[in-house]
Amino acid sequence: ADAQGTWIGVNEHGLGLCLLNGRSRREQEGPAGFRSRGLLVLDLLGARTLEEVAVGLAREDADRYRGFFLLAIATGRRPELHAWDGEALARTVDPSLPLVSSSQDTTAARGHREQVWRRLHPEGTAPTSESLAAFHRSHEPEPGPWSVCMHRDDARTVSTSRVVARSEARIEFHYAPGPPCRTGWNASVGLDGAAPRRA
Repeated sequence: ADAQGTWIGVNEHGLGLCLLNGRSRREQEGPAGFRSRGLLVLDLLGARTLEEVAVGLAREDADRYRGFFLLAIATGRRPELHAWDGEALARTVDPSLPLVSSSQDTTAARGHREQVWRRLHPEGTAPTSESLAAFHRSHEPEPGPWSVCMHRDDARTVSTSRVVARSEARIEFHYAPGPPCRTGWNASVGLDGAAPRRA
C-alpha cells in the first residue's frame, strides 16, 4: 500500500494475478531505483488472457523490479508462473503447488509448507475450499517462520484472500483482514464477468 500497488487482483475476464516476492543478485543495491512490484500487478490487470499477461511482461523493463514470482490464472486454463530472478524472466505452465516465499529462507519455508500441502492433498487429490482453508491456517511444525500461517517477532501473516471464478459470468473476491488462524472471511466483492467475445 505504501507504494500504491497490490499483491493480488482479479478482473472481469476471470483473469487473476498474484505476486510473491523473489530474490535477485541486485537486491544488495538497496531500494533506490526499483519500481514497486505491486504496480506491475495493477499494470497487467487490464489483460484479458494469459497470453496478454505474457506479452505485457515481455514488454516490461524487468530490471526496474526486484525478484518476483507472478502467478496468472484464468478460468478453464492451466495456471502460469512468471519468475524474474534479476537476470532472466521464465514462464512455467501449471507450476507445482504450493507457491512459497520467505524473506528469511525460502527453501526451508517451502520444505515445511510442502509437507503440510501433501498431507492435506495426497497425490491425485484436488484442493477444496476446506483443504485450502486448513492449509492457510496451519501452524505446522509450530507457529513461527516456517508455518503457512506465519508468526515471527518482526513479521506475521496479516491477511488471506480467496478468488472464486466458477464461470466467466461471476467472479468473487473474498478477504480476511487478519491471520487466518484467527480471522474468518468478513468481506467479499462480487464482479460481473465480461460478456463472451464472439469471433
